[in-house]
Amino acid sequence: MKKSEIINKIHSSGIVYLLSGWIFESQRKYLVFFLPTVQFQFLVNDNQCLMTQLERYYLIQEKQSDTTEIIYDSFVETKLKEWGINIQPKYRECLINSGLYCSFLISYWLM
Repeated sequence: MKKSEIINKIHSSGIVYLLSGWIFESQRKYLVFFLPTVQFQFLVNDNQCLMTQLERYYLIQEKQSDTTEIIYDSFVETKLKEWGINIQPKYRECLINSGLYCSFLISYWLM
């Protein structure tokens, strides 16, 4: 398995955890700390995820021998396109931030 595929799987698992980890009572206190940290990372990193950047780096390294141009969208945009959903970037970013914020509020409220 390629490094970019491994990072993609970890990224998917991380998103599931961030959005639904509050279901488990033991995870709520971690999410109350971790979710603002992720949001801050987006804020200081020009609204880009560190995992997405890492995956893109390894994709470029793996495809360097190909002559085709690598076009890599954001992780969420790629997943939405796989499911046949096309959302403008402005609304996609709003969806991401709203999902993280709602998960934070639920974790905080239930803690």
